[in-house]
Amino acid sequence: MYFGEFTTTLDDKGRVTMASQLRKTADVLSHAVWFMTRGFDGSVFLFPKERWDAIRGEAGRYSSMDSRAVDFRRMFFGSVSEVRPDGQGRIPVAQHLQKHAGLSQSAKDAVLVGCDDHLELWSTDGWAKYQKAMESKYKEMGRELFQPAGSGESAAGR
Repeated sequence: MYFGEFTTTLDDKGRVTMASQLRKTADVLSHAVWFMTRGFDGSVFLFPKERWDAIRGEAGRYSSMDSRAVDFRRMFFGSVSEVRPDGQGRIPVAQHLQKHAGLSQSAKDAVLVGCDDHLELWSTDGWAKYQKAMESKYKEMGRELFQPAGSGESAAGR
């Protein structure tokens, strides 16, 4: 799957380039089609088609009459852009997603972050701010996520 942090730059045509390691992984996994959408905390999510299809299935479990589900769908699915990297690994980033991530022709520096089953695109500044905000919570997140099953201890009780 996808791991690591890779610097890139928004070019004059609004594209970012996937690092060669990411392209190799995508090739091995046959991930030729990607779905970009509004991510959390100022990021842009990039999902390979198979993961995207699974997310669509999960979101479809909720009623169209559930207002929270409708609100989420509007934000998430309403900003989708289907993309295919070109032969050099360049991916076009839609204007509204550039804006969401804080990228522009005057703020071109970006980071692609491998998050196991997907990638995230961040402005360099946005990624640095996010990491700084999460640093003090990192140990606690690990403890909560990887608590041994049946240990009987709560993460808060340690």
